[in-house]
Order: sequence, then C-alpha cells, then structure tokens
Amino acid sequence: MARCACAAAEAAGITKDPWHTQPHLQPATLVTIDTVPFVGETPMEVIQNWITPIAIYCARNHFETPLVDVNQWTLDVDGLVSKPLSLTYSDVPELPQRTLVVTMECAGNNRTDLTLPVKGSQFGDGAISTAIWVGVSLRYVLELAGVADGAVEVFFEGVDSERGAPGQPVVPYQRSLLMEAALHPDTVLAYLMNSEELPTDHGYPIRLVVPGWYGMASVKWLNKITVLDHLFEGFFQADRYIMENEDGGMGSLRDMVVKSLITSPRHGQIFDVRPHQITGLAWSGEGAVTKVEISDDFGQNWRPAKLGGLNLQYAWQQWATTWQPQYPGHHTLMARATDASGSIQPMETNWNELGYAINGAQSVCVNVE
Repeated sequence: MARCACAAAEAAGITKDPWHTQPHLQPATLVTIDTVPFVGETPMEVIQNWITPIAIYCARNHFETPLVDVNQWTLDVDGLVSKPLSLTYSDVPELPQRTLVVTMECAGNNRTDLTLPVKGSQFGDGAISTAIWVGVSLRYVLELAGVADGAVEVFFEGVDSERGAPGQPVVPYQRSLLMEAALHPDTVLAYLMNSEELPTDHGYPIRLVVPGWYGMASVKWLNKITVLDHLFEGFFQADRYIMENEDGGMGSLRDMVVKSLITSPRHGQIFDVRPHQITGLAWSGEGAVTKVEISDDFGQNWRPAKLGGLNLQYAWQQWATTWQPQYPGHHTLMARATDASGSIQPMETNWNELGYAINGAQSVCVNVE
C-alpha cells in the first residue's frame, strides 16, 4: 500500500456528487456481502460507539442459519470425561456467570484489499465488531464433566450443517481447541450479547466465544462438546482457516494480528485547509495496542495519535489525532498500530491463497480545497 489507488477523477477532486465525496449516514443495517448463507459487514461510517449495536454487528455464516427450538435443544459434553453432561437452555444461566467485552474479526476481513483477488466473502473493512458477552467459562463446564488424563483437544459442533465445499460430505460446522485454550477462564459459552438473548444470526441459544482469536473459532448454535485424545482434522480445521507459517508449512489461524482502521474521515471526503480530527480503532489478539501512528506521506514519516476510551484486554482501542493539511489537493492518510508483543502493523498485506489475516496499513484519501 505504498501509493494512492484513487482514480484520476477522485485524485483531481472533480467528483462533486455529495454521495461520493461527503460523509453520509447509511441506514443502520448490515452491508450484505452474501445472501445464501447470509454474510454481512458492519458499515463503519455509522460506528459511533465503542460497543457495536446488535443490528449492525457483522455476521459470517458458513451454512444456512438454523432455527433452534430450545425446548428440544441440549448442550452435550462427552468424550474423555468422567461425568458426561447434557445441559438444557435453562441450566446454563444457573452456572457461574462471566462477562467479557470482546472484539471479534472475521479472518477474511479486508479481503477486497488484495491486489490479486482470491475466493471467499469479499469483505471491505467491516467484518469486525465488538460486543459485551455474558456466559459461563468453558473451563467450569469441563471441570463439572471431569476431564480425564490423556485429553489433547476439545471439539465443538454447531447445529448448522451443509457441505463445506463441492464434493465434501454434509457435516455440521466443527472446530476444536487445544486444551490450553479450552481451559482458559476467558473462553466462554455465551448466552447474552449486549445484555440481550443471542440473536438467531449470532448463535442462539449458545455460542462459543474465544477472545483474541479470529471469529471462526467461536462456534455458533453450539450443541456438542467432546474432549478428544487426538487432534481434530475436520474441513474447517485442516482445509480452511490455515496459512503458510514462517517455516513454510501450513498452520492453523488463531490470534488476530495487529491492525488499525481509520473511521473518520471516510474515503473521498472533501476538507478545507484547517486542522481536522482523525479518529479510528486498533486491535490485536497478541497483546494490548500500545501505539497508533499516522502518516500523510506514504509512510516516510509517522507521528503518534492519542489512545483514548477504555482499554480492555480483548476489545479494540479507540484513537484520535489532529491533522493539519499543508496544501490543497489530494492527500492519503495512513494508520498503523503496535501491540504489547512488539508487533507492528506492516505497510503491505501478506497475500495468501485464502485471503486471511489481512493487516496492511489502512489508508483513506481526502481532497483539500
């Protein structure tokens, strides 16, 4: 992302249609990416709060959304346990409650940024949202069931089912976690979202929430948990949500990589020559965001923005700065973040065949008159 990608007309500032060049509120609904199954992203221009309203919380469904009758539904816990469980919907809220604010990003967010297109849902920058989740720690439930010696992974299965790809068998959506992640006290079985019962598209009646990980790990419409003595090799574990790692092999995705986003101004906005407020969000699954920087010269020089708002372990970080245009014309603003692990958001996105973990420095172009 070392140069402006605007069309000549945009760069020259001759596109005067206010719909394209002025900030505008879209209806408070998701931007539809796919319809069958439904996939929708959050319209970033309407984000005004730290918590994403449910109506515009991004939705990434792999299969058709199931309608679950809670009177017939149970959450079964079995496998390598001493006391298998079968929990009803009314049982779960009776267990010790855990509340977490979690930012969840789809692994394919910003897929449309890739110069060489790849298959998959064509997300812009809105496949990310933040909610307050209330549930019970998975660790507590596993302790109730009594995990036996030799446990390697915990397997999760949702009610939804279909073919993962042409030629694949019809199976439920299935994922697994190594014991370390499954037993982390902040891995929760959530039943409330922003103080409301889980909406249908977000996993009603119960979903898994794995803080800091890409959203594919947080299995929705959960109805089965099995403790395994081996590694699970299902389609969405071994064929999808994998990337080439540093040693050239293929590894499973997990932690969200460090990333930032400019929420205001939006692309194409027209400014005059005076100071303007630049705001945005930053996040990382590998540690708290410690710094956000802004550049208006394609990364030759960076200056720090001010971090603001709440700073919670698993939630995105708000940031803001004042930018003074030095001359009229076309300008490209860029943002990059650094997290507590020392990871710095790169200038360029690491292209990969499935279009995952896209975190090149984001840019917004504005015209100054």
